[in-house]
Amino acid sequence: MNEVVDKREFVRTIDVVELEPGQRDHMVFDASAEECTAIAQRLKLLSMTSFSADIYVLRELSGDVSIFGDITAEIEQACVVTLEPVSDSVEDSIMQRFTAREDDEEAEDEDPVEPITDDEIEVGEVLLQNLSLALNPYPRAPGVAFEVVDDDAGEPSGPFAALAQLRDMGDKSKK
Repeated sequence: MNEVVDKREFVRTIDVVELEPGQRDHMVFDASAEECTAIAQRLKLLSMTSFSADIYVLRELSGDVSIFGDITAEIEQACVVTLEPVSDSVEDSIMQRFTAREDDEEAEDEDPVEPITDDEIEVGEVLLQNLSLALNPYPRAPGVAFEVVDDDAGEPSGPFAALAQLRDMGDKSKK
């Protein structure tokens, strides 16, 4: 018999049936070292030493489930200027709603709603998506800054400066 192997980096499933309607359940999810390595590869980080989610899960009387809480991670990214490693602590709040209803009219005006499938919700992927959004898109090493370029100064600069010089050389040779 062939067993299907789940290749997702951080799988955390919650059985909705075990949640008491109207009661908040506190849950903490920590990534293992292997999961941190896989998450770092997926998010194109140099490394990740920890990832944790401290959340509350609320099963509403309607059957919908909401999660809310905080995620934290210790990561290392490449500086966008020098490519040097930049360490960072990521902290962010999350909130997500799950529903089993297929045509949820209320959801049209709200943030996207995730599905409840077979009385289970998979929160791991939602947590990783929130982590991805919380990452610094332009990490810089301490003391590193982008050069300010003044294209109005008369001299071409930036990535097309060399092309402008070649164009000018071609114009001079035609004369």
